[in-house]
Amino acid sequence: MSLQKPGIVVPAHAGEPLAVIAGGGDLPRLIAATAARRGFAPTILSIGDGLGTDWTPYPASDMAWGRLGDAFGHLKAQGVRRMVLCGTVSVRPDFRSIWPSLRTLALLPQIFQVIRGGDDSLLRAAAKAFEKRGFELLAVQEVAPELMMPAGNLTSRRPLESHRIAMTRGFEAARALGALDVGQAVVASKDRVIALEGIEGTREMLGRVADLRRRGRIGSAEHTVLVKSVKPEQDLRFDLPSVGRATIEEAAAAGIGGIALSARKALVIGFDDVVRAADAAGMFLVGIDSEPREEQA
Repeated sequence: MSLQKPGIVVPAHAGEPLAVIAGGGDLPRLIAATAARRGFAPTILSIGDGLGTDWTPYPASDMAWGRLGDAFGHLKAQGVRRMVLCGTVSVRPDFRSIWPSLRTLALLPQIFQVIRGGDDSLLRAAAKAFEKRGFELLAVQEVAPELMMPAGNLTSRRPLESHRIAMTRGFEAARALGALDVGQAVVASKDRVIALEGIEGTREMLGRVADLRRRGRIGSAEHTVLVKSVKPEQDLRFDLPSVGRATIEEAAAAGIGGIALSARKALVIGFDDVVRAADAAGMFLVGIDSEPREEQA
């Protein structure tokens, strides 16, 4: 099930607990801060790359993979009914190399089923596991709609015709990639697809592009773009494509001329910082509707 146009969620009562299931990066803290301003009482449950993070001033607990089965009781004990799943989880659990808690041990058959597929199937299965136990998963954009990428160009630089052709090629490749539940990001020029995102993530993909450029495999006159697109039939409650300041810096280091995101279905983490960084790097940042040729400049 995809959520196409979620509204802004408000607490059912002042101080309603809202769990932020937090991986790494800046997004979980942004979501917690926004939720608090809206009247929720955020509580953080750190997983994956978020383990060991200082989440002050919010109450927080680490949930190592071996204690994953304890999460349901832990959240219910805090009165949590609704939650948001966000942040980076770059390493999947390997339950063959850890000693699980008794609750996790009982869930191992279900957990193994969950972690077997690609990222989107994994997240859908995780969502079903929470929903089966009475929790409601909210989309990031239901809590913080101001993070959504609008349609159009946000920066001083405008794409050239060669960039527009590259964007069309990039979105076509990204849709094919997403249909296989592989990745969301593509680097393309007007003549070819240069790099596809796999399990390594956008950062390492851009590192490969930078290396290709250093070795002369990408010419200085070949205009390249980074495209990040939602997957076909993606559940929009989680794992939306996103960019932050670091993405701009990594793309600039790879010689990328600009970035195109799915309009209203992608996140910009820190709008002002991202736009300033793109302008400083001489890059464009555009939001594209479902068909790349429909760009609103």
